[in-house]
Amino acid sequence: MATGRMNQLLVMVNLCSSVVEGIEHLMAFKENDRLKEDTVTGLLTLEESLKGFMADKSVIHETKWMAQVIKTRLFVYDQEFKNRLYRWYFSALKELRNLMTAEVERCPVCSGKGETHYGAVLYMEDEDADQYVLEPVRVFMKCRDCGNYYLAREESRLVNRKKGAHRTKVRCERLLADIGEFAAEGTMLFIGEERSPLYKEARKAGYHPQAMSLEEAGGQMEGVKKAYRIVLIDRISRTQDLKLILTQAAEYLAEDGILWFDGPDLDKSIKNLEKKGASMWKGEVAEVCLTDRGIEALAEKCGLSIRSYRHVGTASGRIEVIAQKKE
Repeated sequence: MATGRMNQLLVMVNLCSSVVEGIEHLMAFKENDRLKEDTVTGLLTLEESLKGFMADKSVIHETKWMAQVIKTRLFVYDQEFKNRLYRWYFSALKELRNLMTAEVERCPVCSGKGETHYGAVLYMEDEDADQYVLEPVRVFMKCRDCGNYYLAREESRLVNRKKGAHRTKVRCERLLADIGEFAAEGTMLFIGEERSPLYKEARKAGYHPQAMSLEEAGGQMEGVKKAYRIVLIDRISRTQDLKLILTQAAEYLAEDGILWFDGPDLDKSIKNLEKKGASMWKGEVAEVCLTDRGIEALAEKCGLSIRSYRHVGTASGRIEVIAQKKE
């Protein structure tokens, strides 16, 4: 799952294309007030979004100029204007590409600069055509500032992503028992999918979980929030908005509430790679991996205190965390 900022950049790319198509239509059919209004709105939206990303000032200025001349009709639909339109379009796309590159390298926890930590390369040969493919399919970054590890690139077109392994009934019961040591009963906010085995087992255990998707948890919170005794986040490692979701989830905690989440154990995965040759890219993709040091740093940045965490699993390890809001 991409970050919210990356999704916004993708929307901006599509908006650029829509704006150009709108202006091209205006050049062919000049009297279309509704289309003109939509085009101007799109350009002004792009201008504000580019400012939010602190994009190149020349691109922002040209976007604003384009909106003004379309709005006031202070231009002639001639070849000179057409050339300027396409110059703006290609410069805007280039700037958005640069912003996307920077976003890929940006740590989703502290916004620090990342460096490549591990890359999985796919090699395939075609004996008949005497050709081969050698391309990175996954690249994991490590933040220089907070030590967080995160996925920066995945080429799903080359390798079919495996479906994630479902939590077994036994494992669900065990982790719910762990939660029960801190909160045996009470209201529960379940951030994840209702079809998840963990959600179903939580209901069987006597909880009454209120479901919320990861996308909703990372969105803008409005109005009065209900307080929950337990907030459980299922598969949080599928999003790079880890810090945002943990911070937002903590806002739903009651005064003595607990927050549970888990993620892949990076140190365990690396050891499997070194000892067994078990390639990380063959398993389910994880946008963010956890380490002992990283958990402490993450909790500090999200205003949480760690009550308990444990390493589980033998083949592919995970780290399970129970935390509370700092007093």
